[in-house]
Amino acid sequence: MKKILLPLALVLTTASGAALADQTGPYVGASLGNATTDLKADNWDYNYDENVVAYGLYGGYNFTENLGLEATLGQTGEKDNIKKGYATLTPRVMMPLNDQFSLFAKAGVAYVAADGNWQDIERAHIDVDGWGWTAGAGVNFAVAEHVDVRAGIDYLSTDLKNADNDKDLNLDSETTMYYVGVNYNF
Repeated sequence: MKKILLPLALVLTTASGAALADQTGPYVGASLGNATTDLKADNWDYNYDENVVAYGLYGGYNFTENLGLEATLGQTGEKDNIKKGYATLTPRVMMPLNDQFSLFAKAGVAYVAADGNWQDIERAHIDVDGWGWTAGAGVNFAVAEHVDVRAGIDYLSTDLKNADNDKDLNLDSETTMYYVGVNYNF
């Protein structure tokens, strides 16, 4: 245990000297987390497993220390032959608490595509996609001059429609993701 705590304490001590001095400009990052999705049709309800991995890439531009624009591309892991991909575009509002910590909130548009073999609704293969909205919040921590670590939660709500099937199918999709990410500020 001491072998883990000592290096962690050194990293946190070193990181405490890192400052958010100038958080304006472009940034890119990657995230990894956990997703829960509910898919609902007229007489059919499917609850996606809570232990599905979610991963993605994000990037954006901070116009000021309080306002930016962020885009995300991501995917959830496959469970029961179902997988989902998503893209979001959101304005992002930041509130610095001190030189290392800041809170953020975002809301905007989301695009979700899902496909799989859903035997529960008597279809061999379904390919659905659609537009909706997203909202999220989290905290940033500056660990080095250009490197931040973040933890957050994102919620996506979309109406998914049949993309390439003769039969009409409409699904309501609600996804909640808890994640951690690392980003580089240019």
